[in-house]
Amino acid sequence: MSLVCLGSAHGSPGVTTTALALAATWPEHRRCLLVEADPFGGVIAARYGLGDTPGLSSLAAVGRRGLDDDVVWQHAQQLPGGVRVLVGPASADEAHAVLRDLAGALAAWSAAHIAVDVIVDCGRLASGFPAAGPLLGAGALMVLTRSSLDQLRPAAHRVGSLRHSGVDASLLLVGDQPYGVRDVTSALGVPVAGVIAWDPRAGAVLTGTHGAVRDLRRSPLVRSVGTLADRLAIPATGPDVGEDLDPAPVIRVAEVAREAGS
Repeated sequence: MSLVCLGSAHGSPGVTTTALALAATWPEHRRCLLVEADPFGGVIAARYGLGDTPGLSSLAAVGRRGLDDDVVWQHAQQLPGGVRVLVGPASADEAHAVLRDLAGALAAWSAAHIAVDVIVDCGRLASGFPAAGPLLGAGALMVLTRSSLDQLRPAAHRVGSLRHSGVDASLLLVGDQPYGVRDVTSALGVPVAGVIAWDPRAGAVLTGTHGAVRDLRRSPLVRSVGTLADRLAIPATGPDVGEDLDPAPVIRVAEVAREAGS
């Protein structure tokens, strides 16, 4: 099992979009579940035309005594393209309460299943908001940040604090300009898990804001996230997927976003 959490410390570097693209490009030989665990409220249901239930709220109502496979998958919805997702509550109050009740059980369920990879969208990692804490400590956490000084400094500080508390945290750079991996690691002293492309055009398509869905076929963002997915999946599928990546699942997600927003 691979459990990968994504979050941010400052600004809006595209955590949900990245988590969704990661799930959509996850190697086909691995079963994957996306969990929307943002304590400030989820957006996936509204963005992609899903219902608020089933999801984390309905799962929390039945899972306080532990989770099994049937229960978890019964409360996951499926986006066209195959992405299975546990959508989070839209309100911060409900999301915080649900995560407080459910995060530990979800972490335990994930640890017990070697055949399922779990990607967790943790949203903004605000200090004093430990609701998703058990999930953060159960796998690898990547803190997304743009590669600019004003974004890097708070993100590196958060990674350092999390690592000090025992979390396997690292930065995930969104673009490598003006600072690349070597610059960041040497200057800030925190590990960098990798770099995904800064590709606002593809990001807009994936969220249904604007742009042509066909543009995703040549998207640097989709290719770079697919390469990251291939590297993170256990067991890894081998060399970087690069140009061989099938963009169809990501394209279907984008089409749904466009339809929901129209």
